[in-house]
Amino acid sequence: MRIKRYEAPTIQEALMKVKKDLGPEAVILYTKTFRKGGMMGLFGKPMAEITAGVDLNLLDDVSKRKGSTMVASPIVERTEVPVTKIPQAPLLSLAPPNMGSMDPARVKVKALQRELNEMKTSSVSSVLREISHTDTNALLSEGFAKIKKKLIRQELEDFLVQKIIKGMIAEKIDPEIPGEVNSWLNRFVAGAVKVAVATPASNFQKVIAFVGPTGVGKTTTLAKLAARFSLIERKKVAMVTADTYRIAATEQLKTYGRIMGIPVEVADSSAEIGNILSKFKNMDLILLDTAGRSPSSDEQLDELKQFIARSQADEIHLVLSATTKYFDMIRIIERFGAAVPINRMIFTKLDETRYYGAFVNLMNNFQIPLSYYATGQNVPDDLEIPDVQSLSERITKALLS
Repeated sequence: MRIKRYEAPTIQEALMKVKKDLGPEAVILYTKTFRKGGMMGLFGKPMAEITAGVDLNLLDDVSKRKGSTMVASPIVERTEVPVTKIPQAPLLSLAPPNMGSMDPARVKVKALQRELNEMKTSSVSSVLREISHTDTNALLSEGFAKIKKKLIRQELEDFLVQKIIKGMIAEKIDPEIPGEVNSWLNRFVAGAVKVAVATPASNFQKVIAFVGPTGVGKTTTLAKLAARFSLIERKKVAMVTADTYRIAATEQLKTYGRIMGIPVEVADSSAEIGNILSKFKNMDLILLDTAGRSPSSDEQLDELKQFIARSQADEIHLVLSATTKYFDMIRIIERFGAAVPINRMIFTKLDETRYYGAFVNLMNNFQIPLSYYATGQNVPDDLEIPDVQSLSERITKALLS
């Protein structure tokens, strides 16, 4: 068997490489996704890898070459023998071949083919051991197969699924006992998530900026935080919006401000942000609402970069919707992260999805802690301060549903 590995940006492109190189008879032995490049695990390019193999039929190959005008390989000598009908031994026959009555070329080919059959078995076994011996065992268990199916359905990355199944087997978790499975997975998720609560210090002013693509709920999230800090923690809060693109965005924030008694200013350009911040120098906390930016627009991201630089924000929260596709999330993080120094993430719309795999993937792959997550539109109620235990329980419940 000929075994090769292929890399491509997507599984589909990797499969096309396999088909082009090995043909339609190729057997897929293993697939995985990973990140390539970047720094310290950040901003690496998502890639797919496929390990595939194909049978080699030397007997057919030599027969084809004998019937053609091509020069024979020097490995096989051509010898003229009397033309007689000679019964051929079966491929796996234990009896030795009749060396005196068979074409030496065919004798050598048969010997090579028997050797390749033995190599095929050992090669496949070697690849399977390299992939994951414990995962192969897990597939033999109906209980672990059900768990794996649930994790895949939740869009958890392949290597994390393998890691979870291997970990459960290593610790002798009984897949038929839900309590054991739930407890183990809860501990695993708790170790994967990273949280960091943005709490303003009492002795100096803090500026917090919210960035992200359109429609993820930045303005609503900002209003929820303003209400929390102002009404509950009794901080002096001001809100600044630079979202002059979206219709009624400014009025939306001003309405929130009037209801909560919080001042609101509009920054029409990055040049104005310095004067606005000076105006609010006696405030404990200033929340900056930026316009939604497309990760595909260099111009928009450059404008955002200038605005954030002038604001000298202490914290920059990237706001993501939990309903966004996983690979779109990766691209958003990479593009925004290249423009501004993101140091927090906020997830919104967790109430609008049943699939939490992407959430775990991002927490595991990026060293950006979670500051808040939103579970609805109500201001200020539907905003949670992440607690590792409660968050991991929520995620675990979703992963096993």
